[in-house]
Amino acid sequence: MAAKRRRNLLDAVLAESASQICVLDADRRIRYFSVGMEQATGWKSVDVEGLVCDLAIPDRSTSTDLLTSGLAPAVEVFSGQTVTVAAVLPKANGTAWSTRLTYVPVYDRDSQVTRIVISANERSLPDSSQESMTQRLHAEITAIRLKTRQRFSESSYIGSSQPIQRALDQADLLKNSDVGYSIVGPSGCGRQHLARLVHVGGQHAEHSFAAIECRLLTLDSMHDTLRRLKRVADSQARSAHQRTGTLALIDVDYCPREIQTWLLKNVVPEQFEVRLVGISVQPLDDVVDAGWMLPEFRDLLSAVQIRLPSVHHRGNDFDLLAQHFVEQSQRNQQTSAESISADVFREFRFYRWPGNVRELRQVVFAACEACFEKVITLEHLPFSFRAGIEAQNMPLEAELEQQSLEQMVQTFESDVLLKTLDACGGNKADAARRLGMTRPRLYRRLKTLGLEVDETDSPTDS
Repeated sequence: MAAKRRRNLLDAVLAESASQICVLDADRRIRYFSVGMEQATGWKSVDVEGLVCDLAIPDRSTSTDLLTSGLAPAVEVFSGQTVTVAAVLPKANGTAWSTRLTYVPVYDRDSQVTRIVISANERSLPDSSQESMTQRLHAEITAIRLKTRQRFSESSYIGSSQPIQRALDQADLLKNSDVGYSIVGPSGCGRQHLARLVHVGGQHAEHSFAAIECRLLTLDSMHDTLRRLKRVADSQARSAHQRTGTLALIDVDYCPREIQTWLLKNVVPEQFEVRLVGISVQPLDDVVDAGWMLPEFRDLLSAVQIRLPSVHHRGNDFDLLAQHFVEQSQRNQQTSAESISADVFREFRFYRWPGNVRELRQVVFAACEACFEKVITLEHLPFSFRAGIEAQNMPLEAELEQQSLEQMVQTFESDVLLKTLDACGGNKADAARRLGMTRPRLYRRLKTLGLEVDETDSPTDS
């Protein structure tokens, strides 16, 4: 009863305050949204009170999803810490509000958190507050989602490093045009994801996004797929979403020349109006120079080339991506995990990640599935990751020098001759018999291969 009176007193005091304050209950549900918050964000209390502030939100999120996610407290707050973090919250008019949020837990008589008071201000951190890595990463993810949503009507591409921002700037330019382009980068770095982002923000968003795996499909399968897509495009009775707006050629450097020729003949406005995207590991100019791609076909995809780096060349994006996948897992797997321990982050940064972002997502999802606590620790990491770490720590085999077939044959022959001579104690006549060759021929081969020959003992052909 006393705890209820204290909560009522708190609510009454806050109701008289003009400060920018929001109050959540123990279930993270918004119970109070002050007049100051209404003025700062443009959101009315009647629109947001009762909404749950979860870290995890859908990729196709609404503005209110971004608001509640931006206000969501981290697990450290429920354990009693007062946390202050920089934040970017969406306004009702679509713009952004940069501020600092301080989370203060309020307890009942049994030392249980019953309320979380969130105050917004732009002043420096109070000395008594602590920085939560989870809260900081989540705030950065929310800011990135909001910025991406403002540019592409989507909020699912996570990254703030310079290479990613440059790629997003190029994608921003592409969304308002129909020119073909290419995305170059290692497998698993998010190439197809970026192509879909350009598609949904572009002029043909109402049409479908089709992807063809040039490396996996047979020539006949590719021909059949392209013809079916063209038939749909030719049919005026079909609905807009059934027509192809973007055709992504995955591993386009493996695209057969027959398919290249077909696309050159058919991808024209009067026959098959579709935007082509080439996705490749290596630049298309290199593929043309190697003789695998027609220069005319390369020109269909060369208006803009976007380069995406491996996950190790994305700076602080690595931590953001890991936390983002934890929040994704909360939504998809109903896991209890909310954050990642410092030990796990240390292991993550040491690992080489040959599968890039795709492999990171798989490892985090598996760890979330194995975790029944709030924080992912080393014991939750999947066996595949631990085996990869151990394999990475093993000494690397010496790389073989590039040799021609003739050089490799000579190396093998020299090795056999020397080992046979050694087994025969240096007796060349015995070695020749073992090798099934005449003694003069053995001498000639030793001399040709540059091996030592005792000239005084050299026989002559009979």
